[in-house]
Amino acid sequence: MKTVMDADFKSYGRVLNLDVSEFMSKVATMPAVDKQEVQYEAAVPEFEAMELFKEFQNQVYGGMSVEFGWCHGFNSQLNGLEYHRDSEINIAGTDMILMVGQRQDIDYQDNSYNTSQVEAFFVPKGTAVEIYATTLHYAPCGVNDQEFRSGVVLPRGTNEPLQAVPAAQGEAAMLFARNKWLLVHPESGETGRVGRLIGKNLTLADFGRE
Repeated sequence: MKTVMDADFKSYGRVLNLDVSEFMSKVATMPAVDKQEVQYEAAVPEFEAMELFKEFQNQVYGGMSVEFGWCHGFNSQLNGLEYHRDSEINIAGTDMILMVGQRQDIDYQDNSYNTSQVEAFFVPKGTAVEIYATTLHYAPCGVNDQEFRSGVVLPRGTNEPLQAVPAAQGEAAMLFARNKWLLVHPESGETGRVGRLIGKNLTLADFGRE
């Protein structure tokens, strides 16, 4: 499988040269979730008390207000793809795999995307990755059926409920939450303001991994 260190990842994002050791020590002690469950917490006070949080806010995001949370659990299937109007930072608290695509390949005539265009990249434990705003992504996958743990940094307020709800027309029909446009596969069971993933609901097996 390709890794985020490979040249093929450059159109999706880049690896950041950051000291994430404090985060790695803390995330290893966080409580686990039940098998087959995935959880997301947008802002974790213990993470936002770290010097690393200041570096994300003042340097990586150029002074913007950001949130530092995490996503963790058990996942081996695509199910959905989202995008934001800005980059997202992921920190691999464990080895994990990202399934990604290009926002440019969305058919905005019917808000659909063909999953045959998705690629998968291995992210080694301890790696911080910037995922560009043009990159479709979703929850990471674990390796060898193990729990994944990923730090997540985004502009503050991202993924919160919409305060103003525009008419569900055009791209806005996929505006699932604040700064979150979402496309889902029918097998995911997710409904609401979403676009459509057409084709196979990919699993790690489709990329030669379990």
